[in-house]
Amino acid sequence: MTRKDNKGRNLRTGESQRKDGCYQFRFNDLNGDRKTVYSWRLVRSDKTPPGKKDDIPLREKEEEIKKNLLEKKNNRGMYLTLNDMFDDYLVRKRHKGKPLSENTKSNYKSMWNKHIRNSMLGNKKILDIIKSDIVYQYRQLQEKGLSYGTILFFQKVLSSVFNMAVDDEILERNPTQRALDEIEGESEKREALTISQQKELLLYAKTHNPGMYQKLVIFFDTMCRFGEFAGLTWDDIDMKKRYVIISHQLQYKKLEGDEKATYHVTPTKSRKSRTIPMTNELYQVLKEMKKYYFVSNKGYVVEGKENFLFYTVTNRLYYETAFLAELNRFVAEYDKTAKNKVGHLIPHVLRHTGCTRNAENGMDIKVLQYLMGHSSSKITNDIYNHVNEERAKKELLKTKREQKKESIRFTPFS
Repeated sequence: MTRKDNKGRNLRTGESQRKDGCYQFRFNDLNGDRKTVYSWRLVRSDKTPPGKKDDIPLREKEEEIKKNLLEKKNNRGMYLTLNDMFDDYLVRKRHKGKPLSENTKSNYKSMWNKHIRNSMLGNKKILDIIKSDIVYQYRQLQEKGLSYGTILFFQKVLSSVFNMAVDDEILERNPTQRALDEIEGESEKREALTISQQKELLLYAKTHNPGMYQKLVIFFDTMCRFGEFAGLTWDDIDMKKRYVIISHQLQYKKLEGDEKATYHVTPTKSRKSRTIPMTNELYQVLKEMKKYYFVSNKGYVVEGKENFLFYTVTNRLYYETAFLAELNRFVAEYDKTAKNKVGHLIPHVLRHTGCTRNAENGMDIKVLQYLMGHSSSKITNDIYNHVNEERAKKELLKTKREQKKESIRFTPFS
């Protein structure tokens, strides 16, 4: 419905009239901040009410504002480099109204500074960048040995940065469109462990490395991310009600303002906590660990969090590189005699395995989404679809074998 003033005239987008009769126009400046201008007159032919300040009509103010914004946008675009736009993106980017987390900003900035900041592309004016520049940068990164998955990461970031420039009317189109089509490779699929691999790995760990057994059970049964695993404290464990509360992550990195890398407590990826019921196996593991709590506790306190569950062999709090080294030393020993070898493992595969087992057992998809901490059901759906495809294959092969048996059984003798 079109808004009208007290004289029955249609008001434009952004215009309104207050109860006292004053007109106002709201707009966003180049930084995205909300601004408002006022006038007692809508157009030049209107008379200023008695006792009120005589001012430029609102519509004339609007035209001046639009003209100035356009000039500033054009001037800004003339000198703005890709690095400038990326820095602006980190400040202004919102996801569902919320700014990027400090952890995400740190990850983006670290990757950008390492691979884009000092490149020709990073220092090029954004108005001059074309698709072939993006493709050339991707090929340069591949020649340095970066994986296709890393190239895909930069495609997503660059696409978002250029989309912001399009939204700001600095650019007419996004030069990253279809740039990835000219790059060879595909993302590495992170498959879950099979049931046999998981059972044998746990059995081997229980016998040969009880500490690793405890960690594997926690990953499989809580389906937590590595940062959530590293940040677990005994205050997050309710042995009476048999719950594990996932409410934060422990990150080891250099955030903005830090002189060097250090430990930080950050929210979960979805910024929500979740309560995970303990399986019997998980309960037994935690019960055994609790017996030795006073011996194992190293007294670390990070931003108010203390009583952490896990420490490295050098008695430090965990960070991902240390855990990866420990996990894959263990896997290498396991693979020497294993029937179902595992190869290189990462925490994500452990989490993905726990999710896949629950999907295979028919857990409700919304429950699984909650337990995994997925903000969107898309990822959970992908796992469900994969499981259902595997089930379909098995059922089809089973049916074909049964049909073959029946065919052989009733084939008449010649």
